[in-house]
Amino acid sequence: MPKYVRCPDHFAPLFEKAEELIVPLFEDNEWDPERGAYLISGERYVMYRGESMAVGLKQQLERVLGKGAGVVIYQFGKACGTSDARYYFKKLDIKDPQMRLALGPVGFALGGYAIVDILPESVPSPDEDYLLVYDHPNAYEADAYINSNIKTNTPVDYLNAGYSSGWCSEAFGIKLEAKEITCRAVGDPQCRFVMAPRSRLIQRVREISEIYGL
Repeated sequence: MPKYVRCPDHFAPLFEKAEELIVPLFEDNEWDPERGAYLISGERYVMYRGESMAVGLKQQLERVLGKGAGVVIYQFGKACGTSDARYYFKKLDIKDPQMRLALGPVGFALGGYAIVDILPESVPSPDEDYLLVYDHPNAYEADAYINSNIKTNTPVDYLNAGYSSGWCSEAFGIKLEAKEITCRAVGDPQCRFVMAPRSRLIQRVREISEIYGL
């Protein structure tokens, strides 16, 4: 079974192969504080505290943009997911859309965002029927709110949602959006997301919410 992703059994071989491909890249790392650089397979990465990104950034953006802050963070996450996907697909020479998708949750976990649970309703097909239902059991954004004792009435995992939608859009060559429907920061038992083409997202959210009694 895969180490970094929990999924239905029929997806397991795909994610196991994805781990074989991408984990060695993250094991090739160099921390050089004298140059102020952290390198993974020769590529420079920048570290931020989870609370700074999840809480500090959102609070600062809210002062400027008000309720639009979450949209900006989502789009920032989407840009990161898209860019990272292109980088890894090229570096590993991956053409198959299913394998491209599978690399995403593994890289997501290795990057410190969250681990990923793929739920059985998921049908990741490269068309308008695409559906991905998934949990981020330890999403860094929700953890930051919980650990800081910050109360919220709305889901907070904007970057998590944006990153995953950006990655999967690039993997399949279709425009996808993700919506968080439950969040631990609100008091729900899990952070759960629905991803689908924009034209069908509201319908898919309604369907999944009914299945899980939300």
